[in-house]
Amino acid sequence: MRKTAAVLAFAALIAGPTGAQAQTFTDEAATVLGGVNVSSRSGSFADIDGDGDLDLLIQTTGSSSRLLMRNDLIPGGTLAFTNISGNLDTADFDPGNGWSAAWGDYDGDYDLDVFLGNTNSGDTGDLLQNDGTGVFTDVSPSTIPDPGFAQCVAWSDIDNDQDLDLLIAMEGPEEHEIYLQGPAGTFTPVGASVGFQVPFGTKAYGLAIGDTDGDGDMDVYMSTCRSGGNIRNNFFENQLIETGSLSFIDIADSNGTQNLDNSYGSEFHDFDNDGDLDLFMTGADREKCKIWRNDGNNMFTDVDTITGHDLISDVAGDLNGSRAVDYDNDGDLDLYFHDHLIAAGRNNARKLYRNDGNWEFTDVTLVSGLSASNEDGYDSAWGDVDLDGDMDLLFPNFGSFPERLFINDADSNGNGWLQVRLVGPAWNTSAIGARVSATILDGSLAGTTLWREANTNAGTFNQSALPVHFGLGDATQVDLRVYWPGGTQGTLYGVSANQYLTLDVLTVPAGLTFLGTAP
Repeated sequence: MRKTAAVLAFAALIAGPTGAQAQTFTDEAATVLGGVNVSSRSGSFADIDGDGDLDLLIQTTGSSSRLLMRNDLIPGGTLAFTNISGNLDTADFDPGNGWSAAWGDYDGDYDLDVFLGNTNSGDTGDLLQNDGTGVFTDVSPSTIPDPGFAQCVAWSDIDNDQDLDLLIAMEGPEEHEIYLQGPAGTFTPVGASVGFQVPFGTKAYGLAIGDTDGDGDMDVYMSTCRSGGNIRNNFFENQLIETGSLSFIDIADSNGTQNLDNSYGSEFHDFDNDGDLDLFMTGADREKCKIWRNDGNNMFTDVDTITGHDLISDVAGDLNGSRAVDYDNDGDLDLYFHDHLIAAGRNNARKLYRNDGNWEFTDVTLVSGLSASNEDGYDSAWGDVDLDGDMDLLFPNFGSFPERLFINDADSNGNGWLQVRLVGPAWNTSAIGARVSATILDGSLAGTTLWREANTNAGTFNQSALPVHFGLGDATQVDLRVYWPGGTQGTLYGVSANQYLTLDVLTVPAGLTFLGTAP
């Protein structure tokens, strides 16, 4: 069901903030989520009913199987979530074995479907097809009958044939897999034949996807972790453009990104605004965390060698899930970490580091309001659940603690923002793999071009479906360019800050100039 622009743009222009104040987060889960406590491994955000706000899926280990919660901000105006787990077809679910989730419109009907990864209990992963209203039917037995421990899952058009394929990074003993989509929503496993499987065990805990060498195909990074360490990470460089057919070579040993024993979340982001993708990776079991700067041609430099010190000052207990997110809307990407280890007397539940420029990051966990004695869990999710322009934090808990939902008040700190909802071509309406740049026209960042990716990284265990978010500092206007999947480019000039903006590749709004060939 195709959503109208009016529905997609429901959260229209919002007045900009005035007056700076300290950045804080407040846990409002008790009222907003109703005190949910389901022993969760991960959570993810997606607008499942097309009403303009972000709904929530929680992958659990308890008898509840999975928890689906509808955001009722629209049309009611008050932030609250309603449990609609009955909308999930659970006939094939193995209770207690939920793990990862990937959102994307794989069938081209203009609503978001989801693939749920499970543990290695013999249960298959579950592909749930959305009927357009947020009611889901499990179609996995006839499409993707995968029995493995799907640790990390993500959608991407990995072979550039204009449909969404599914990538699964395994916990093992099964091998990593790629399911290429064919006619009528059929999927074929090709991991072994394209060089996506490894001979030394599979323990993938992070999955990053992006065109790191700028050649027009998607490359893949996997970070790994196991007891005792000593397992390689994998940097799979896609050879599609070079050879004309999908295949991968592992370049992690030669490009500077292979020097950690245990690692968890990984993501590709442009931290230094130079137009290429750098690699952010989280060290597990008190290993160091890393950002590798992209130097071109898929060669990378550890930024520790640039600054002369470790990336962050405290690796805490056992950092797992992580995200690069502009939490304070100042225009650069900050670092967030989710700590799994419960340790008496340690305030490690969450770690937040503010980006101060030049690869320097300052621990602001305490002053931001996120400091707490550790609880549990593996992976957090970020999204603007209250539509005020800043990114809020869902903190799932694996043990006996309730889930947390931290509402961000950066909308009142004086910094501007822009959130862009992308509606891509029919074969990828969720616009996975699009790139968006914002060239700032005024203020202290004037002349800077910020680059953001659209829903590519799975990070640790979730590939949410989110609008593209820009913090803009004191800027009031930007020129916006979208690099759509399929090759089309579009530029929108003089875009005002502090609004949600919907851009549809099939509709040319006033002021938008298209370059290239329409899909």
